[in-house]
Amino acid sequence: MSAHPKFCPRCSIGRIRRKRLPYVMVVEDQLVNIPRFPALVCDVCHAYMFDPVALSRLEASLSARPRPVKTPRARRAAPLAPAATDKPLESF
Repeated sequence: MSAHPKFCPRCSIGRIRRKRLPYVMVVEDQLVNIPRFPALVCDVCHAYMFDPVALSRLEASLSARPRPVKTPRARRAAPLAPAATDKPLESF
């Protein structure tokens, strides 16, 4: 399959059109949302794939940026509530 097919490889009927769709991914525990990312969409079955050229450019730009150094943080225990304020689960 070529990078930009003319007809849909899924339904074999629809034509592939260029559109912009939301692209969401997680990078280093951070949610990244790109609202108008280039995609190839079938006009009949609406199957889509994100533009491989745009994906490779995005991957290259994300891998080129310096990664922050994470320092370990001490975990704190949650404060204990007094026994008088505890309620059984049935009371909720």
